Amino acid sequence: MVRVEAVVDVFDRAAEQLRFPEPEHPHSYLIAARLHAFSDAERWARVIDTVGCNPRAANVVDVLHALGNCLTGTNKTWNRHFVNRIDNFADLFEDDPGAAVYRQVPLVIRGQAVPVAAAATISPEDLFRLLAPQHRDLLLAENTEVRQLVPADLPQVLRLDDWHHTALRVRPPSPERDRQRQIHKMLTRHASPQAWVPFEVRPSDIETYQQIGEVMATADPSHYRPVLPGNTHCSNWPMSGAL
Repeated sequence: MVRVEAVVDVFDRAAEQLRFPEPEHPHSYLIAARLHAFSDAERWARVIDTVGCNPRAANVVDVLHALGNCLTGTNKTWNRHFVNRIDNFADLFEDDPGAAVYRQVPLVIRGQAVPVAAAATISPEDLFRLLAPQHRDLLLAENTEVRQLVPADLPQVLRLDDWHHTALRVRPPSPERDRQRQIHKMLTRHASPQAWVPFEVRPSDIETYQQIGEVMATADPSHYRPVLPGNTHCSNWPMSGAL
């Protein structure tokens, strides 16, 4: 039997090790995201698929972040898979030392030419974000790619194209963290609810991941009943790619 506490604990441990995906990743301009949840009576897996323009990788990179107790090809509770989505990235921009200049040629994604109407002066991240409304599924992982991380016979119980995420602030376990937590508690004990700032924000503190833990523990998608609106659209994370 899968326990909710065990699922959410894996989420928190991943966050402590910087293995829980953040929409506002400093090295990647967010374009699109999708969440997959799988479970049965004994097994569970969650895959968050984030697509972003990564200047360091010189491509649009799809990163599949998997957590679970039955991941394919590993005995760990986490795994990741990286896929470059633009086949002709090197042909898209002029080598201008001042700024990238778009050559206004079609983008090739999975072997398919996709024309994009955009000015030559458009930034790379804004160019690729123009793909999201119409070609979102070309950028995000196909089922076969997700199943490279998750057993083929594990039923999918939930898929989300938008959900509520709160920026994480997690510290690895240590005596120093415990000491700082006590200091924080002492300094904020008289703060008003409006002024109070939590010591940490872990996945287990966030409604979305609490409910997704329940979904995977029960294999019942009706446990996902969000109150907070989804916010994983790139417009809500303006500092993604800032570094």
